[in-house]
Amino acid sequence: MIILILTGLLSCIRKTRLNKESQAAGHDTTFGINKFADLSSGEFNGRLSHTKPNNTGIPVLDASFFRQAVTNKTRHKRRSTRYPDYLDLRTMKVNGDKIVGRVKNQGECACCWGFAVTALIETVNAVATGEFTSLSDQELCDCGTEGTPGCKGGNLNLGVRYVRQYGLTTDELYTYDQDRAKVGRRCRVAEYRRVVPRRAFNFASISARKAEEEIIKVLNEWKVPVAVYFMVGESLRLYKKGMIVKDDCNPRAKDAAWHAGVIVGYDTIADENGREYDYWIIKNSWDDDWGESGYFRVIRGADWCAIEESPVTGRMDSYY
Repeated sequence: MIILILTGLLSCIRKTRLNKESQAAGHDTTFGINKFADLSSGEFNGRLSHTKPNNTGIPVLDASFFRQAVTNKTRHKRRSTRYPDYLDLRTMKVNGDKIVGRVKNQGECACCWGFAVTALIETVNAVATGEFTSLSDQELCDCGTEGTPGCKGGNLNLGVRYVRQYGLTTDELYTYDQDRAKVGRRCRVAEYRRVVPRRAFNFASISARKAEEEIIKVLNEWKVPVAVYFMVGESLRLYKKGMIVKDDCNPRAKDAAWHAGVIVGYDTIADENGREYDYWIIKNSWDDDWGESGYFRVIRGADWCAIEESPVTGRMDSYY
């Protein structure tokens, strides 16, 4: 009980300091006591991955990646390279279905990498088929790390390669259990039909040198998200609402904690001093009772906490 009280008190002190820094800088970011405030650093970091990003072997996105999949050339006409100042995939639908699914909850399992890949592929699949289907995060957590416990962490590379090779089933068939993937070798992929077929999904990484430009292009031209992997500092842990500007992550830390999400949009905001900040809209996997209904916003074009260093996106080959 004493430890719990001290942890909560420390969170209050940090929250107060972060809010004062945000207000002094003229930012709209608000920090608060949320469901993680009473967790020790060890308990919170246990929900994060400690596997570093690794895009080795993933082809880099180029101009031909999406066009290679298009057999009907009238389907995608040449577009202007001038993109709108604002875009949010959450507002878009196909055949009455939203193309971005609900915010899920990874719980105490560090399978954020799997949830991010699933969120990416759910939208890619919806755009390709005209129907949204919630896909199985548990399958990736159980099977995507080739035997090691998925709840111990992973990265985007593991997830997209798995779906490319084996496909993916639905949430309804292979349901999520936050404790199941804390033990390895529990994969049940053979028991369920494939909703995303094997070899249907293809993927590419986005160069860190032109990440902002390429992510905006993918969002606008192909209406699919971009999965990202980033470090976590106290700003994200105590985040309540607004746009995070401050980068409080330490890339040199030996015990750096990583998290994953999907960029579903972007916009620009002006602070109370009239300064404009560009930002990303990111879907998280900490349920909709955290942040802005499960989402958060961070400054874009500044590689906040390494968020623009290893993005991944994808397409469906078999549906074109």
